[in-house]
Amino acid sequence: MEHNIGVRIPPYVYAVTDALERAGHRGYLVGGSLRDLLLGKTPHDYDLTTDATPEEMLAIFSAFRVIPTGLKHGTLTVLSEGQPIEVTTHRVDGDYRDSRRPESVSFTRRLEEDLSRRDFTVNAMAWHPVTGLVDLFSGKADLQNRVLRAVGDPAARFTEDALRILRAFRFSAQLDFEIEANTLAAAGLTRTGLGRISAERIFGELTRLLTSPAAARGMRGLLAAGCEAYVFSDTVLGVNDLEGLDALPVEAPLRLAFLLTGNTVDRVRTLCRTLKAPNAFSDGVCGLLAALETPLPTTPYEARRFVCTHWHCFEGALTLRAARGEDTAFAAEVCKRVAKNGTAIEIRRLAVGGRELQEQLGVRPARTGALLARLQDLCWQDPARNKKAVLLALAAEIVKKEKDFV
Repeated sequence: MEHNIGVRIPPYVYAVTDALERAGHRGYLVGGSLRDLLLGKTPHDYDLTTDATPEEMLAIFSAFRVIPTGLKHGTLTVLSEGQPIEVTTHRVDGDYRDSRRPESVSFTRRLEEDLSRRDFTVNAMAWHPVTGLVDLFSGKADLQNRVLRAVGDPAARFTEDALRILRAFRFSAQLDFEIEANTLAAAGLTRTGLGRISAERIFGELTRLLTSPAAARGMRGLLAAGCEAYVFSDTVLGVNDLEGLDALPVEAPLRLAFLLTGNTVDRVRTLCRTLKAPNAFSDGVCGLLAALETPLPTTPYEARRFVCTHWHCFEGALTLRAARGEDTAFAAEVCKRVAKNGTAIEIRRLAVGGRELQEQLGVRPARTGALLARLQDLCWQDPARNKKAVLLALAAEIVKKEKDFV
């Protein structure tokens, strides 16, 4: 646990705190940036809280470029040496009516009131170069003990903002921390609030959990609290081998496909739509599951068909199958070889095109695609066939035998 964190804070952060000091105010480092510094990590960004009001901050930071990120909630982004720093006035939240946002916020000069409204003890500390660490809720001890604990009454914190429930599982996964028993129990008791959280927020927390170092731990917490239906809808989760999740490459579609193996592609696509996942993400997960339903290649021909059919995800599918205990050594080797030597021929790389088949052989436009697919399969069997004269001759034989092409 780091103690002397002041020397690790960049000068551009001090430029902002110094501006506040000169105006008679204080800026405290808070949130994830402070937590990471205490853990010996380098923060990705820095957040400050201050006793200055939004109007006072606008005057104090007149020499900086300022973006009014959320001014009505007391937040603005100060660009210091080109680096963004979020600065927020100490605030107290009003009543929560929708399990997500307070009806109102009021500003306060007291740091203690600001820290008491935060979610978890490890995120509810503050640091100032003069006063040092302000730790009202034993956040530092929880960091040392690798425990995630809600500030105050956990049921109250989760009732105020149900997204904190998912954040608990995500932080557990990111930090590899155990969720304190009362906090986990409260997550289960208040989980119905997740029904009022937007799909986009749920998807965001899910993907961050899945790509965390201890994703399996985060998933175990989610399951222990009975929250799976609010995230995964009616899909069936493969929970017998959660430890395998952490061994997979850090790719959210791949890890989600690992959890959802055994579900139909249609059901998973419906889940992705429910979560409002981007189309590319949905295609990635569903493509992997479709590839898992295809038998492992045992010959170069089968490998060419497998690689070409599942071009964007065949490697991920083989990784998943290996994680599930299948012997993929031969299939992986032969798929890699045919992908590299270019013999997994795509239709667009055939030596003949649809127009030539129509003009020279009289193939009906509605049947052109089917004939091209037949020629593609013949080239997978023998890549040397991919020559115009050879393919036209093969197509002529097929058309002669099967009259429905013309």
